[in-house]
Amino acid sequence: MERLKRIEDVVAQILYAREDARENDDALYLCVCEHFYKGISAMTVSDFFKYRSEMGCPTFASVVRLRRKIFEKHPELKPVEATISRENMIPIYVDYALNG
Repeated sequence: MERLKRIEDVVAQILYAREDARENDDALYLCVCEHFYKGISAMTVSDFFKYRSEMGCPTFASVVRLRRKIFEKHPELKPVEATISRENMIPIYVDYALNG
């Protein structure tokens, strides 16, 4: 539980500091992994996935869940454009869900 709290703190710090990380999950994940293992961006993708847990990097899903949690607590961090775009898509999603 303590590790999860530490990851949440790191994600929050990055979201406050980097607008690109607020708008892009991949950018956020790279920043989080760089925090836990400096120089990770120089690794091959194969090596990254092979050694991710040994390097102390959290899973992508954990980082995304924490981002959502932080956005709920701090809505001022949500990217405005993405929020408006998602809201505009609601009728399309509802129609698709109901009518296929």
